[in-house]
Amino acid sequence: MKVFATGLFALMLLLSYSANATVRYVSQTGAGTFTLPSAAHAAAVTGDTILIGPGTYIEVNSILVTKRLTWIGAGWDQTLIYGFANSGVIQFNAVAATGSTFEGLRLIGGGPGQAGFYNATANCDSITARRCMFNGGINTNAIGWTATGGRLYLEDCVVIHNYQFVNGIEGPRSGGMLRNCVVASNVSPSPGSSWAIGSGTAATGPLEVYNTVFLNWNAVFNTFFGSPASVLINNAAFDFSGGGTSWGTIPGASLMDYNAGPAGVAAIGTNYITIPSNPFVNYDVSLNYVIGTTDLHLIGGSNLIDAGNPGILDVGGSRSDVGVYGGPRPLIDNGVPNYPWAVNIVNVPNVVGQGTPVNATAIGRVGPQ
Repeated sequence: MKVFATGLFALMLLLSYSANATVRYVSQTGAGTFTLPSAAHAAAVTGDTILIGPGTYIEVNSILVTKRLTWIGAGWDQTLIYGFANSGVIQFNAVAATGSTFEGLRLIGGGPGQAGFYNATANCDSITARRCMFNGGINTNAIGWTATGGRLYLEDCVVIHNYQFVNGIEGPRSGGMLRNCVVASNVSPSPGSSWAIGSGTAATGPLEVYNTVFLNWNAVFNTFFGSPASVLINNAAFDFSGGGTSWGTIPGASLMDYNAGPAGVAAIGTNYITIPSNPFVNYDVSLNYVIGTTDLHLIGGSNLIDAGNPGILDVGGSRSDVGVYGGPRPLIDNGVPNYPWAVNIVNVPNVVGQGTPVNATAIGRVGPQ
């Protein structure tokens, strides 16, 4: 949501954010100490917070995360980081990065082999991304998570698949969770070699997926034989592509309840809901997921409203809707983080001499507290 504050009040909020860790501020305009996230990481020590202001940041090399840090942007529509090296825009290379969190960022693979997130280090565990967007580059997954000892937690995230012969999310091999996420393909996925989430080898940990929407896939899951049982509740898959479409391969004994998909795609689990027509306020099957235009709120009268697991409630206390805006923590549009950001400051007058009073107002944003 948007809030309005004076420039001074917004500045006070920024400066008072953390008394227990050093805040490393990154600004595209040079207003902060650093102009690139990688430079802030190099200076930071474990426990620090890196604040990345609105802007577009170009990283020639991957940001190799070797410390446990908190990364906060101004929202995925405001803070964009492009990477042009192999592997990932953000790459996890050390066990010391375990427990790092990311919020309000858009990570864009700008070159061949460049994923948004990449983790192949077995001992880098428990990475959480909240309200982030991930875009894969050419010939790569949007997220590559092949580590056998590292869990991944995505909350209120959007994952965009851009190359037909790879997966949206490769892994996570050690399991983890997706909650209130969107995993969409913006190309025609290749049957038999491209999934929304999965891997060609057995996972070592369970995967839990709640209130997530999958768009334009031939098969959603590819969970290799021998993987632990999954938990799949209140998810919706729509706009399946190609022939032989299905939810894919899912481990036996998995808990699958109150999921939804169109007629013609075999049901999974119990209490399955058939979607009779496009249930979303604005989703064009010919365009796929369009940033800033697609609206996955449910249209009035949709049979996915109040149709989820009765043990899960929406924010208002009613039975959960199926999809990304259902449940106690619905998707936050544009990835707006909890942290208060000023995204536009206006000075009146805008040209002044020494000693002239200035009235500064700021248009800001902050996510739900």
